[in-house]
Amino acid sequence: MSTQTRDKNEAIIFDIAIVGAGLAGSLSAHLLSESGYKVCVIEKGRGSGGRASSKKIADDISCDLGAPFIYAHQPESKEILEKLVKENIAAPWKQCSKPEAQAFVGVPKMSAITRHWLNQSTFITETRVHHIEQVHSDNNQPTWLLRDDKYQKVVHAKKIIITAPAPQAAMILATHADLAVLLLRANQASKTYQSQWAMWLEASSCDLNALIEFNQGSIARMIKDNHKPMRKGDDVDRWVIQADTKWTSEYLDSDKKQITQELLQAFSEHTEQRAIKHGEPHRWLLSRFEQNKGNQPFAWSPEHNVGLAGDWLFQGDAEGALLSAFFLTNAIKDSR
Repeated sequence: MSTQTRDKNEAIIFDIAIVGAGLAGSLSAHLLSESGYKVCVIEKGRGSGGRASSKKIADDISCDLGAPFIYAHQPESKEILEKLVKENIAAPWKQCSKPEAQAFVGVPKMSAITRHWLNQSTFITETRVHHIEQVHSDNNQPTWLLRDDKYQKVVHAKKIIITAPAPQAAMILATHADLAVLLLRANQASKTYQSQWAMWLEASSCDLNALIEFNQGSIARMIKDNHKPMRKGDDVDRWVIQADTKWTSEYLDSDKKQITQELLQAFSEHTEQRAIKHGEPHRWLLSRFEQNKGNQPFAWSPEHNVGLAGDWLFQGDAEGALLSAFFLTNAIKDSR
């Protein structure tokens, strides 16, 4: 993974610029880099992972506040994840697997997957892409110029893939009039997003299942993060609490102290245990999307060389993000 300065990147014309370093963005970068494309990935956060990122608790301990695992139903996603297992980047989590789908986790944390997939790309962090415009290179070929939220130049690229959540993708697409068809797709999906509060806590070890799901109340599911393969902390159970999305909508702007109290109380009621230690709740504002169905599990405009990939374009889950990226990159490579 290259970390060149932005000034240097301005002089480079990348084959493809990818906006977002979550599962879809990082897999797109990996598949295209392996095929010989010069790829740059631009991420608004400090690191990779997106909604599959990890929260550092101590020097050698992290937990996954976002996607706790990836269910692989389809042969394409199984092949992608099984390759990561061979490379010691992921592992099957048998406790949470089911007959129709194998569960996989990153090791030693979920964000290890995206970090691995970015190792052949130029990676720019803490940069929010705000504006895109078409310019002409020295040989008079049209290219894209990406600018940040201060209107500063970031990179030039022949093609763009946007893997940000639908509302963020829509804001970028709206800056160029010729991308109205893609903008419509993103705007449609933006109507369905859901937010979710999440937090971690530690409690005494118990024999409860590693994954517990609820149909009502403040908690949607609880995951024993330290029971995942290659995780530390066998002396306690480290739970990740993911709140119900309807409950979250009612408490979306509540003080974090109130959210903490509500979720700790609900945890105690469900488990008859008290938390020994806990972290501050995190609000995933753009946590979940319903699938925005189209003819393809991605969107691509060949006349403009701009595409979209992400969970919201296919299935609305982590596997959907992988498959959307997989099929989009195949389409780009086939048109080469």
